[in-house]
Formats: sequence, structure tokens, C-alpha cells
Amino acid sequence: MNAGRRRTAITDPPTTRRRRGVRPGRRLQVQQFVKSGRIISVALLVVVTWYAMQMMWSDAYVVRTVNVVGAATMSRQRVIDMTELADVSIWTVQPDAVRARLLANPYVTTASVEIQLPDTVTITLSEQQSEIRWKSGQWYLLVNSEGEILGIDSAVVLTGTLVINDDSGQKLTPGDTVDSDILALARDISLRVPAETGLTVSRVGWDPIRGVSFRAGAGELILVGRPERLDEKLALLRQLRDTKAEFAFVDLRPLTAYYRLDIPVSALVTDTQDVVTDTTVITATRTTTVP
Repeated sequence: MNAGRRRTAITDPPTTRRRRGVRPGRRLQVQQFVKSGRIISVALLVVVTWYAMQMMWSDAYVVRTVNVVGAATMSRQRVIDMTELADVSIWTVQPDAVRARLLANPYVTTASVEIQLPDTVTITLSEQQSEIRWKSGQWYLLVNSEGEILGIDSAVVLTGTLVINDDSGQKLTPGDTVDSDILALARDISLRVPAETGLTVSRVGWDPIRGVSFRAGAGELILVGRPERLDEKLALLRQLRDTKAEFAFVDLRPLTAYYRLDIPVSALVTDTQDVVTDTTVITATRTTTVP
């Protein structure tokens, strides 16, 4: 009986053990793989990946057009330069990063970025809108963006209002006009000087000889003149600040700007609002040029 039990154990192994040891052949595996539909999925994955790579590196998906909506004070090109999107892959554009760069500009109050395949980005923004008053003598005059004097501001509400002090002594009445470039430059100064140089602007003035000037928070007098070369002028002023130069008077109008530690008497606006000439300022002072 013991021998019979041993033969049974040898000749009749458990069914589960026999099934565990069976492996389908390679041909059968291939047939099963094909029948399962996986080969089609793999082929589709390869095709989709190939097309995705082509789209990622294709010139057709490089930013070629940047539409700018809402810019009035700033030029379209200036907004485009701030976005840093020229000739970059549209797949790498990060709207939040572009929006942050735009909002870092003192002119911009709101901004949105919309991507439109295959090669277009649309920027929609709004700018600072400053009310402007033209101060002539004791009167605050309402003025529009074209420079037309609208009338006397009887309420004289100056909170958040840009005041341009007319130091020429001329008397203006409703219907008169002032140079709109002066308004634009004064607005540029009030917005850009604090942001780009760290100086505060406590007073903006104008007269026909010096052009536009402003007083900084500590009383420094800076002559800007006309709008031409404003970027260069502000860069020179920022350079003075970065090098910790001490100055009370800066003339940014000449091609070689200069500064000094005191304010020349001839550069001051007197109580009688006499017209100031530049001759004394240039010839009677020892100047330090800004390289």
C-alpha cells in the first residue's frame, strides 16, 4: 500500500502545479497581443508623439503676432518689448509670467494675456488715468488730454491729481490751449521717475525756456526740458542714484548732462515768476558731467 501511494504521487501530480508550469509560445503571445488591440494603441501613441514633437519645434508655432489692446500712453512696440515674446515658441508662453512683467510697469493697472494658436498672443491692458490741472497763478485750470483749457476748477480736488505749475507768468483762460506734449511728459515724469529712479516727485513745473522740470522729495531740482530722449535722461538720473552721487541740481537737457551740489539762484522760480534764462546756469557754475 505504501508503494501504491508513492506511484500515485509520481504519476498523478496536482493539476494546479501542471498549469502553473505551462507558458504560451512566442507565436501565441504575438497572436494574443495583436488580438488584444494593444498594437494599435502603441502605433497611435507613436504617431501622436511624433506629431507633438513636430508641433513643438515647428516654425508654424512660433509667436509672430502680438496684438495690443488698450494702450494709449505707451506705444504698441513698448508693450511688445515688455512681454518678451518675440520669436519664442507659443508652447512655452506662460501667461501669468507675461502678465507679471506688464504689471511691473507703472503705467499698467490691469493686464490679461490670451494665447491663440498657432502664432498669436493678444494683450489687453488698462493704463493709469491721471486727472490733470494746469496751475496758472492762483487758479487751478481743468485741461483735457489735447491741451485745451476747459475752465477753472472751483472745487480744487487734488487727491490723485497731477498738477503742472505754469512758471511762465502767462495768464490762461478757457479756450486757450497748452502743448499736449507738455501734459504727456509731465505724466511720464510723475509715473516713471518714482518707479525707475526711486525719487519721489513733489512738484512739476513748466516754463518756455527750461521746459518741464520737477522737484524731488528732498528738494532736488531736475530739469528735463522736452520729451525727446526721455529714456536716456531717466537712465542718467538712475545712474546718479545707483552711484550714490550727491546732487541738488541736475540738468538732463544737454547731450552731456551735468549736476551740482547746490541749486543755482538763476534756476529758481521767484515769487514774481520771472522768466529764467539758462545762460547764467551754464557759464557761472562749476559743473560735474554725467558720463
